[in-house]
Amino acid sequence: RGPDSLGMVRKAREMNLECVMGNHEYKFLKWRKTFGTRQDVFDKKDFYSKFSHDDIDYIFKMPTYIKLDNNLVVVHAGLKPGISVSAQSKDDLMYLRYTDIHGKFISLKKIAKIGKEAAGAHFWTEFWTGPESVIYGHNVHSLDYPLIENVAPGVTCYGIDTGCCFGGHLSAMIIETKEIIQVKAKQEYFHQGFDI
Repeated sequence: RGPDSLGMVRKAREMNLECVMGNHEYKFLKWRKTFGTRQDVFDKKDFYSKFSHDDIDYIFKMPTYIKLDNNLVVVHAGLKPGISVSAQSKDDLMYLRYTDIHGKFISLKKIAKIGKEAAGAHFWTEFWTGPESVIYGHNVHSLDYPLIENVAPGVTCYGIDTGCCFGGHLSAMIIETKEIIQVKAKQEYFHQGFDI
């Protein structure tokens, strides 16, 4: 969701960066596997066919989570409570935003149709008690500031997606100090079709 997705993947690969797989990478891999014959890959991007074998291999090898130490994990989207990080489903790690009080996934389509309250939707961090603290993206809480929540004693969730592609900021966190570094987007690259 930016002006040069292909260049971003190549730069990350050249720098040998460890990246978690997110829903967009997963969608690309599903398209790549069937070249768009699957119905769940509904919006093939022009640059999909321009990835090299090395680019595709890099994306394919991205883990769905990264454990930085015993108490900190990086995921793209979310985690369900009461399930160890290693036992979380791939879909939840890449897509989860909302659950009901029983931990059942609630889609954004359902929320858009009947509303959060009627859907019984709660953001996943409401139920996460650790033991790991979590750095995640996927959900833009603000175009300006990351959402940092102390969700349980010694457990913090860091929502660092500040909507760079929507004209917000690109945010990063220095792990050792928890300092947030930001760069303002030059423009809106992708229209934001939701309210923050």
